[in-house]
Amino acid sequence: MNTNAYEIVASFFARARHPIVAKGEDHRFVFANDRACSMIGCSIQDLLGKTDHDFLPRVEADAIWAVDEHVLRSGEERLFEEEITAPDGSRRTLVTQKRRVPVPFCETPTFMVLAVIEDVTELRSAEHILRASEEHHRSLIELHPQTPWIADAAGRVVEVGPGWEQLSGGSVDDACGTGWMNVVHPDDLPHVVNSWNLAVQTGAPLDVEYRIRAPNGVDRWYRSRAAARVSPSGSIIRWYGLLEDVHDRHTALQALVASEAHLREHKEKLERLVDARTAEVQQKNVELARLLQQERDTNATQRRFVAMVSHEFRTPLTIIDAAAQRLGRLREAPSPEYLAGKALQIRGSVARMVELMESILAAGRLETGVIELSKKPSSIVELVQAAVMRRQELSPLHRIHIEWGEIPSIYDLDPSAMERVFSNLLSNAVKYAPQSPDIYVRGWCDEDTVHVSVQDTGVGMGEDDVPRLFEPYFRAQSATGIAGTGIGLNIVREIVELHDGTIGVVSEIGKGSTFTISLPYRSQSSQPKEAT
Repeated sequence: MNTNAYEIVASFFARARHPIVAKGEDHRFVFANDRACSMIGCSIQDLLGKTDHDFLPRVEADAIWAVDEHVLRSGEERLFEEEITAPDGSRRTLVTQKRRVPVPFCETPTFMVLAVIEDVTELRSAEHILRASEEHHRSLIELHPQTPWIADAAGRVVEVGPGWEQLSGGSVDDACGTGWMNVVHPDDLPHVVNSWNLAVQTGAPLDVEYRIRAPNGVDRWYRSRAAARVSPSGSIIRWYGLLEDVHDRHTALQALVASEAHLREHKEKLERLVDARTAEVQQKNVELARLLQQERDTNATQRRFVAMVSHEFRTPLTIIDAAAQRLGRLREAPSPEYLAGKALQIRGSVARMVELMESILAAGRLETGVIELSKKPSSIVELVQAAVMRRQELSPLHRIHIEWGEIPSIYDLDPSAMERVFSNLLSNAVKYAPQSPDIYVRGWCDEDTVHVSVQDTGVGMGEDDVPRLFEPYFRAQSATGIAGTGIGLNIVREIVELHDGTIGVVSEIGKGSTFTISLPYRSQSSQPKEAT
């Protein structure tokens, strides 16, 4: 840039409110105002003719160079946020607007990148602190056993805890302002409004009970209490309140009053009331006996399960021990084929034991209610293909055929949990079709659902067994003599339902079974595409 061009650019931007720099087509600085020099930490004489690589770490300088090059070549204006290392070593957040402008007084068309920079480090730090404070406040509200609410000095509700949605069936936005009045029982509304207006006018605490229509159409009693936050001058700043469900207590109190009146007025009905209570006790005794028998049945089922698991562990251990003994008795070096066969036996037995342990642990988590999902964008196709590859390696005598239709490329799910689902279904298909080597895996989708099915042509099961197939510890009659614990399909169903999906089965004795998983994808961000 010649002297005349530099003076013109300097006259335009010398008093600009933000740092401004200009770079030539060779990415060297040709201009910077005083604010830019101060930000970079050098004088204009030390800056001119140098590049960002002379002042910034290489990674940061490379990124800036790439944006500058794009602006110079395309002429596109760019506005973006970036982080750089300041001269003192601190990290600064900058909002930079870059555009390509012609260099004045040049005989040949020459361009430069003009960058207007705004340091928003303090602003982003303040936003971070504000978000943290807001999240802290939100967590306190969401975890409160009652429903907190806040109103302004005029008595208009400005915020309500998430419990409002469950108790009223409406959104928290519907409760703001005076919208909460719409769900108050009409007979209680005048008293509630008068009590609230009196509290707002006088600053006295609010304590009132009234009915709210629940989403199921039943009116429930609630107690609303509030106290004002007052400024040093005595004026009300805002109101903080709690909405407490007192329906059970209110109903119990009303029942008690009615019962006392009933006893006073109808002493002659006492004997019939005692008879009714006696019948109720007898009914409870019958129910208790039923529950006791159910507990005994459960204990017997668990004892059978323990015996079954012991047998299931003993079988692969026996295979491993037998393979090890045969290898130990060899007097000559075994052939690679012989070693491969024994290794496959051992790996298959180890895989079976790992599968048993994972199923038992997962069943325990389901019974205690501590199983949780960790969802993230994942590929259903990749999960299924990975499970197929592992199963094919462990079961080389079976042939697994895969057929994909049009399904979403990315789906929000827990990959580990869903991988256990597909692995379990493939393991069952192999296990219950020992003489039928072909297994078919299909995937497709309809208007709002993704479907994945696993089909075998094995032993199948009777129609009486299908309704109980997903119960814990249950095994079909056709599974007699085939290894299994009866907990795998129960875990599969629970995982699928935690993903808001369903699993179904179609089976026939001697013709095999088809298990189909259906998952909704309408809320997913990815559109369906042809799987490969």
